[in-house]
Amino acid sequence: MTPRAAIQQIARMVRDDIRSGELSPGAHSVGDMLVAQPEALLLIVDLTGAEGRKKRPDAAMHHAYSFMLGQALEQLRQRSEAGNGHAAMAMENVRAMIAQQMRLGKLVPTAAMALVSAFSRSGIEVGEDIRSAMDDVMIQSGAGQQNLPTPDVAEMLTDLVKACEGDPFLIQSQFAELIAAMPAALQLSLLDGLVLADDSCLREAAVGWLLAEPAIATPFATMMEDAAKRGLVSAASVANLMLIRNWVSEDRRRAIDAIIRAARTVGSVPEKRPAIQVRELLISQRDGAGAQSIFASVKQGRKNALVSILIKQGHGVRDAWVAHSLSRPEIEDMLDHIACEMAVHETTAEDMALILSSALSDGPAGSPPPFGLVQAITLIGLSDVAPKSVSVHDLVASMISDVDAALTDTKAVERAVRGSGRWLATNPQLDSWFENGDDVAAAIKGKRKIEERITAIMEMVLEPKRTYWANVIAWSAFAQRGDGRDSDWTEMALVAREMASKRPLFEIPIARFIAVQSEAAARN
Repeated sequence: MTPRAAIQQIARMVRDDIRSGELSPGAHSVGDMLVAQPEALLLIVDLTGAEGRKKRPDAAMHHAYSFMLGQALEQLRQRSEAGNGHAAMAMENVRAMIAQQMRLGKLVPTAAMALVSAFSRSGIEVGEDIRSAMDDVMIQSGAGQQNLPTPDVAEMLTDLVKACEGDPFLIQSQFAELIAAMPAALQLSLLDGLVLADDSCLREAAVGWLLAEPAIATPFATMMEDAAKRGLVSAASVANLMLIRNWVSEDRRRAIDAIIRAARTVGSVPEKRPAIQVRELLISQRDGAGAQSIFASVKQGRKNALVSILIKQGHGVRDAWVAHSLSRPEIEDMLDHIACEMAVHETTAEDMALILSSALSDGPAGSPPPFGLVQAITLIGLSDVAPKSVSVHDLVASMISDVDAALTDTKAVERAVRGSGRWLATNPQLDSWFENGDDVAAAIKGKRKIEERITAIMEMVLEPKRTYWANVIAWSAFAQRGDGRDSDWTEMALVAREMASKRPLFEIPIARFIAVQSEAAARN
């Protein structure tokens, strides 16, 4: 079977799974196969174009190809963030081919939008080349012709509200996927329909675009201020605006404050919301890629919900979502499944606010968090989450301030450092603690002896990234505090402080452990 035929066969399987409403294990493993064969991603673009050029294209196949591409892009993004240049190149090649195929007329806009939604779902910027190509194609073909029928915006929004059951945050994420490939001017034209909609949940969803890229957020803020003066910004939206104003740059904050003032001048009555009870707060340790998850089981009125927030070191809050209308047994089953996949620990609302505040200050400059974070922290009952940088030394100091002095004195530090090489025996989470970027390949190039390779990784890779690994260790200790075993997390916190100091890495066994795992990963 040719690679092209194999991709088509997999797409048909995914299409059938999507139609049945349940994805098979094979569908979930598609990303692994595609990442191992980057040329297959370009085949997906080509096959999507071929499907779109048929007299009767199968929209379900477009969704299947989009799903497959999204699975691969998610893994490529993670590898790229770890410093893997090949992954970054693979993503760029897909972007370039989508734009090229559109300009050649081989990828009609409806098919292109299906593929581009995969970028949006994976948290990857679409890129101006694709938007420019979309703009060119629409001008040449005419939005009213067969390539891209002029949408009935009112009907589209009505269908969206129904599909999302009136959830403003789900509406925002779904609509963002639909319009991601469109030029900024067209996006703003469609967003005007949200701001002026009769349905309040659509207007509340509109707030999310104030966290979009500046080309959208800046003119959109003016649109929202005008809507606020007409009484179209609800009290619920004002509450959300009060949260997100703390997460953005000063120029954006001024624009949001103008919307809030306009809305308050008109006056809007807050709706009574169901009482919220937080049953359980859980946090994972930080893995080698810098990822850490937060979960909350919440009762809102008579309904139950599961909150999930993903943060990533150096990238801030990566994702936030809420699964509504679940039964309590369903939530317990989901949490049990999560506990099987990763080590999770009980935490407090105060600790959760601190880690989220730290994450908000840790993201790329000018890159606000996802809109879903508003819903997540509102359900958890947090109100004072704002960017706040927390150093390793300050974090460790705050953690051990009330710990018995015998567990933190000089002897305790030395015991903790010596014992760090044995952590894996009791903490399987450390399996993920390794480096796998291009810098590892450069460090070990030309070295055949394992010990030389390990030494090179420690000197050339880990030494420049001491602060990174100190943070991984410190926030993992922070997560373990809820278990009540002071000695375990305290030792980890002390080692984090040593990692952040000028102590030679060769004196810290956990540093060698990370280098050993990095060398093994490079060989595999």
